[in-house]
Amino acid sequence: MRRAIVATVLATTPLLGLAACGQTDVQAADLYKIGCPAVDAAAKGGTAVNKVTVAGLKKLSQSGQLDPEPQRWVDAAISLLESDDPKNPPGDAKQLIIDGCAKNGYPLKNLT
Repeated sequence: MRRAIVATVLATTPLLGLAACGQTDVQAADLYKIGCPAVDAAAKGGTAVNKVTVAGLKKLSQSGQLDPEPQRWVDAAISLLESDDPKNPPGDAKQLIIDGCAKNGYPLKNLT
């Protein structure tokens, strides 16, 4: 459990930093590079982990800087993490997240 918490902190810290800075040049590659490990770690972790991840993803979602495909990915990730059972989300949201991460070079281990 301790390893999961450390991994999550390391994965979500850059996500929150990126979102907090309000960068105007958010790239899809940056989103997946930061978001996929954070989502994967949050899917394995507890409620506190999910809240941190969701907060960062919501900031990115609301930034208005994402193209349609990354925007759908972020919204699906938020939906998954806010669900009652992140390990058993609606198939379309889960598949969108898995596919988006895999397509961008970040295969997930905890959402398969």
